[in-house]
Amino acid sequence: MKKSVLIGAGQIGRGFLGQTLDASGYELVFVDASQQLVDTMNCEGEYKVIIMGADEQEQVVRRFQALTPSPDVAKKEMLEADLVLTAVGPGMLPRVAGMIAQGIAARHAAKVHRPLDVIACENMDNGTSELYGFVLPGLNGDVKDYADEYVGFPNAEVSRLVMPMQGGKPLTVRVEQYMEWIVDRNKVKGDLTGIIGLELKDDATPYIKRKMYTLTGHAMLGYYGYMAGYQYTYQAAYDETIFRKIFRALTECGKGWSLEYGLPLDNFMEYITIMLRRFSDTRMKDECIRVCREPIRKLANDERFIAPAWTAVKHEIAPYSIVDGIRCAMRYDYSGDDQAVRLQSLLKEKGRGHVLREVCGLAENDELYRLICDE
Repeated sequence: MKKSVLIGAGQIGRGFLGQTLDASGYELVFVDASQQLVDTMNCEGEYKVIIMGADEQEQVVRRFQALTPSPDVAKKEMLEADLVLTAVGPGMLPRVAGMIAQGIAARHAAKVHRPLDVIACENMDNGTSELYGFVLPGLNGDVKDYADEYVGFPNAEVSRLVMPMQGGKPLTVRVEQYMEWIVDRNKVKGDLTGIIGLELKDDATPYIKRKMYTLTGHAMLGYYGYMAGYQYTYQAAYDETIFRKIFRALTECGKGWSLEYGLPLDNFMEYITIMLRRFSDTRMKDECIRVCREPIRKLANDERFIAPAWTAVKHEIAPYSIVDGIRCAMRYDYSGDDQAVRLQSLLKEKGRGHVLREVCGLAENDELYRLICDE
């Protein structure tokens, strides 16, 4: 039986990665910083995943253990692992990199020649490459050479809506039937072909970008929905005015994507049709404030607003609807979000131009800068 170490035992870790790997016959080791969550998982000994399709299905995951991070965990569990996955959030990758480096060093010391793949399953662009950048300083001399030969760091794109259950068992999660997991075949060292639903692509970049550009629409559902007073994103999706704005923005994203990667526009349009259907599912109660959180990160130049808008401008497509979404995101003022509070403070004290330069990475002579400032 193959073994996977899942760093992050939250909703994505349990409801997407854990459920998929359990169904694929893997033994699971969850590693999470929350002692309470770890204790609950070990006490319960199982958790339930409710899969929402045309009908509800249930899967009970039992083949796991849960641990808090430590050098011993890195040396023992990673020594035996075939796969290491992260689902901790982009900002936490530097914190988990040291443990991964320790695990690779332990495998080198023990002369383990079985291949290992490390994949960041995060909602970000090229997350595994970023994770590798944090791991690399911990790989010295022979350990670096060992990692180059036996440890793969393939980029991946993952997509699945996962929601906690309201009441009942604390570990139970509700997931949509739809899932997407695309991995760059060229950087894989081991054999991932037995994982249900995982697709290996010779060039995963267009698919990673397609998902990132589609997140433009998801984020806009959150920001427009919040401004309209909705609690859940599906409510915003059923608002005809908001839906039209988002569809136009995604069409701009798709035209830019098609020209950038030389792939048919129909490919993107079919994809966003699936995405909009997912975002409209009334059973997946995704709160607007969850989708809107961390607006400063979402407005960065390599993220879901600026990146597709840049691509559109590059190919002489005017991204007016994406720009409207950027403006809406800049107005997000939820007091319970530290980044929203900070963003509004920056806008008030230093102005929009400062935010566009320092947060979005735009220069004053950029066409996109001008479009955002042009009312």
